[in-house]
Amino acid sequence: MICCLNPDCPNPQNPDGTNFCLSCGTGLVPILRNRYRIIAPLGGGGFGRTYLAEDLDKLNEQCVVKQLSPQVKGSWSLKKATELFEQEAKRLQQLGEHPQIPTLYGYFKQDNYLYLVQQYIKGQNLLQELQHQGAFNEAKIRELLSGLLPVLQTVHNLHVIHRDIKPDNIIRRSPPHPQLGSRDFVLIDFGVAKAATTTALAKPGTSIGSFGYAPIEQMQVGEAYPASDLYSLGATCFHLLTNIAPRDLWIKQGYGWISQWRQHVKQPISQELEQIIDKLLKENYRERYPSAKAAFQALNNHSIPPDTIIAPFPILPPQPPTTVPESSPRVVLTSSGSSLLLLVLLSFFGTAIASGIWLLILAGFIFASARPIFAKTYLLIISVITTLIVVFIFKSLPMQASFRGLLVIVLSTILAGLLAFTLITLSQIFNKFFARYF
Repeated sequence: MICCLNPDCPNPQNPDGTNFCLSCGTGLVPILRNRYRIIAPLGGGGFGRTYLAEDLDKLNEQCVVKQLSPQVKGSWSLKKATELFEQEAKRLQQLGEHPQIPTLYGYFKQDNYLYLVQQYIKGQNLLQELQHQGAFNEAKIRELLSGLLPVLQTVHNLHVIHRDIKPDNIIRRSPPHPQLGSRDFVLIDFGVAKAATTTALAKPGTSIGSFGYAPIEQMQVGEAYPASDLYSLGATCFHLLTNIAPRDLWIKQGYGWISQWRQHVKQPISQELEQIIDKLLKENYRERYPSAKAAFQALNNHSIPPDTIIAPFPILPPQPPTTVPESSPRVVLTSSGSSLLLLVLLSFFGTAIASGIWLLILAGFIFASARPIFAKTYLLIISVITTLIVVFIFKSLPMQASFRGLLVIVLSTILAGLLAFTLITLSQIFNKFFARYF
């Protein structure tokens, strides 16, 4: 069979000897770059297609050929897709020869398409295994953690963050590597991985990763640390234990589901494993395990089996502080207090003087706190907007002087709080919308 390389072809496989695709009419390429014979499509997505191929220079050894053909609009989106594709090749090359990471064979351009060739890993990904065999028990979850945490530590030692760990991107090799046995899990798809010492490729306000598996710092502001991958691994364990996709819970509850994940587990698990998953799923990355090594030691009671394939563990540089926006209660309380302060000042001073004093006190209170500059700015903007709206409404209402004090309290606490909460909710909705569609 000859496989059509047109990414939009609905039926790409054609009989041998065919010059043009019988489905779409595109000219067929029997041998890609005079070396790779495309056998069959393996899958596809927004960035292109993946094919199973034979390497003629290596005695027809099977390999995977990825083709970049992004289904995106706009020059920035196309540029980003190209950068991510090239980045995956660089990451695979950087990670070198590791038994649990696919080896890079080639990266080239032909007929206006970019191609990446990598090692073919035989076996099922964990999502397929879940669909065929049902929810994992504790023993299988421990196998996964024991097999994958050393790989993650190796990746993090090279200052690379995967950023898209999920069941689809973990393959259980069949037959397994002789040194790994049942712990032979291969981590694939480094398409959105990034160097830990560089900034994200995403536009401000966008995110990279998979909904439900990516942690809050990654989805909201595009930041990723070693602990971000540990969160994704925890979400993966939850999915495999319960057969419930974290994305479904995330859509309904946001990150609220991680504090209630135990109620979805219908099979008995040990308190030790429960505590490990609970720590992996902490919303604040600084409360998670500081490294994959630390999680591995907790899993194995601080002892590392001698047959475990694991790289040395140098101390990673300290992770920078998070810049996740302020929590709802803090914003609501600050906005309510801000409104009360300005209304009180207006009863003693003119508008200009009262506004100036109010702004100085509010800014001084917020920026004197030990928080990241992004969080301070976010808190100040929400507080100013809600206060101005409350004052405008308050001055517009006809009222008797005797009721003014009561209305100050009611409007400043209830209305300002509701407005602040509404603004926070809207900002999160817009952030998710732009992250998904732009």
